Parts: sequence; C-alpha cells; structure tokens
Amino acid sequence: MIFDELEDAADLNRQLEAIILARREHEPGLRLSNHGGWQSRHDFPDWSGAAGNRLIRHALGLASFYTATDAPVGLGWVTDCWANVSESGAFNMAHIHGGSFWSCVYYVRIGEGGGGQLVLHDPRMPGLTMHAPDYRFEGVGAEVAAGIKPKAGLMVLFPGWLSHSVEPFHGTGTRISVAMNIRAVQPVRRNQATGSMEGAPKA
Repeated sequence: MIFDELEDAADLNRQLEAIILARREHEPGLRLSNHGGWQSRHDFPDWSGAAGNRLIRHALGLASFYTATDAPVGLGWVTDCWANVSESGAFNMAHIHGGSFWSCVYYVRIGEGGGGQLVLHDPRMPGLTMHAPDYRFEGVGAEVAAGIKPKAGLMVLFPGWLSHSVEPFHGTGTRISVAMNIRAVQPVRRNQATGSMEGAPKA
C-alpha cells in the first residue's frame, strides 16, 4: 500500500472539483459498487483536461517507482479512470478491480463530517481466523481490515486484487474522489530480423 500527497494540491483540487461537478450536471452516472452518490463513466481522461492528466501522470509515476519488472523494454501501463461524488449516506460495497495490477484513489475534497473510510480487506479471511482464531502475526500491522481516513490531496495505491470497500459517509458536505485502474500491458518491440512488432495487441 502506497501513500502520497501531491504538491500544490489545493490549486489542483479546485480545478478538479469544478470539472467533476460540471460533468455530473450532464451525465447520469453509473451504478456499480456504489450505493448512493455519483460515479462517472470510465472516461475521465477525455474530459478532465490538464488537471486530470497531471493526476494520472502522477499515479503512473508512483506505480512505476514501486513496481519491478524483468521486461526488456521496461514497464507499460494503461489506465481507466473515473470520478466519484458522494453525499451523506453514500458508500461502496466490497469489491476488487479485476485485471488491474494497481488500484488508485485520490481525494479531491473530503467534505464536512465523518465516516467514508477506504477499507482494505485481508484476503486471507475468513480462512485464517477459522484455522487459528487466537493467533496474530507479530509486527505486521492491521489484520482482517485496514481503514484509511480520507484527506484532500492524498493519493493511495494498492494491489488491484485486494478487496476493498468504502464506509458510509456521514456529513453535510460533498466528498469528491478520483479512482483508477492501472493495468500492466505487454511491451511492444520490433523484431530486428523481420521488422514485425512483437507483443502488439491482436486485431
């Protein structure tokens, strides 16, 4: 799990908030793991402008820094990205992001009030507690679930296979976040003998 805070986040967040709230006015949004609130289609890069592109570049930079590879030409990433707007009572059921190497959330605005923690669930449960309910691993931190308190300007990366949820937000304000899937792609390289592109997606 990776935590990072963006420099000059206040100015970036003002731009993102205006762009996201304007988008919500013209798009009905999706219903996936979210109960209440608004979730955009996964086309955030198409309408978020320079502010959105900066956010995505930062996330990909973190993903690359914290990922090792044996690929001869380095890392390759593709993303799909969306915005979330939540009012009081909104939450997300536990889910995973299938096919993603990293998942990412960035908090644009947290609103007034409490709750709404991002919760990461230990994938060993409930098997571990059934096998040895009175034992814990020493010095490994939270088990079963770890809660992350939202903060404007905070970016969190975690493995895409890790089950996670969002607790109900209890407040009078509006909570805005941006989430993304960061997927590993096979690097494309040219065969020097034939000139063909190896590893390119099949049509």
